[in-house]
Amino acid sequence: MDRQIVCFAIPSLEIALARLSQPLLRTRPLAIATIDTPRALLREISTEAEQDGLHVGMTLDRARRLCPSLHVHPPNPRQVATANHSILGVIQRYAPTWEPFLPGSLLMDLTGTTRLFGSACDVAATIQAEVLTQFHLEGVAGVGSNKLVAQTAATLVEPSELYDVRLGSERFFMSPLSIRALPGVHRPCMRTVLKRLDDLNLRSLGDVADSPLDALEVALGNYAGQLSRWAQGIDPTPVLPPVAHPVLNDTVTLNPDEVDDARLQGRLADSLQRLCRTLRSQHRMCGGLSLTLRYSDQREVTTKARVIPETCWEIDLSGLLRGIFQRAFRRRIRLRMMTVTLTDLTGFAEQGSLFEERPPEEQWARTRSRRLAVALDHLHQRFGEQAIRYGRTQ
Repeated sequence: MDRQIVCFAIPSLEIALARLSQPLLRTRPLAIATIDTPRALLREISTEAEQDGLHVGMTLDRARRLCPSLHVHPPNPRQVATANHSILGVIQRYAPTWEPFLPGSLLMDLTGTTRLFGSACDVAATIQAEVLTQFHLEGVAGVGSNKLVAQTAATLVEPSELYDVRLGSERFFMSPLSIRALPGVHRPCMRTVLKRLDDLNLRSLGDVADSPLDALEVALGNYAGQLSRWAQGIDPTPVLPPVAHPVLNDTVTLNPDEVDDARLQGRLADSLQRLCRTLRSQHRMCGGLSLTLRYSDQREVTTKARVIPETCWEIDLSGLLRGIFQRAFRRRIRLRMMTVTLTDLTGFAEQGSLFEERPPEEQWARTRSRRLAVALDHLHQRFGEQAIRYGRTQ
């Protein structure tokens, strides 16, 4: 059965969301970047900003010198996540399998769904119309027989347009395009490959497709075969659904906003205790710890740490949590929200040590802390969360 792959994307999603919330920015140069430091890099730019010579990755101070009328909007990860979830709600009604690759951008495998929803081209147009009607976001769509062709086609059209590459015309479609039009070719590992192709005067994908494979292998090594297949529009990789990684998280909402270190760390200690109690009740351990701080100006910072070995005890995680809090909380601005997340969850399988490496005093303290944690679990289960809590001595 011939494959039917659709790539749907919202170009510059953060720019589009910023303009939805502030309509006056629709025709003005706009960039997404953190605004508390001039050395911040531009994450996204509007078409107007690009016409003034700006590009993604440029420093904010240089961008403002080149474009004095530039408006800078701070990133809003929560808004992006909400929009992405809303778009997925539309996609799920039509696509049995989808693969996200950027916020607001995903690939869909519609193979075998023609009798239900019509051709892939019709489904792509329907999704574009529904997203525009419900969320006022203009998307682009590319249709092809594989992921590469569909994704490349989506980059060649303007918002609300659709590019349908018919089966059998993949090589003709790819041939006139620049090598730099390939998705993912701008990764750092491809810089040497692009330079060698320039030295060989191979400018288009048609030039690469017409070159003998053995000659390409001499010049490009292991990249030759893959690049030759891409130039011909060949891509057998399947659309892979997202893999769900189990996590536990606890969010602390601060009302009013707070900046005092001692109070913030006290709230984090309570959050960690709740998470560890949940881990123990589920007979699981965690191998990763992350902390997300949201400031009053809506900026978010996330720091992470590995947990080695895996554990479910507060005594093992509290020091790590304090460390990543100190790394993340560098701005003396009030916090509005804190989220502690435990990742890499596994079943409880603690390995005892034949020869204890810790000093007896430390081992006694750890054993005492674990017994105390178990006792507190029983008290909280019987009398509630507020029955007894940890405190800190000055």
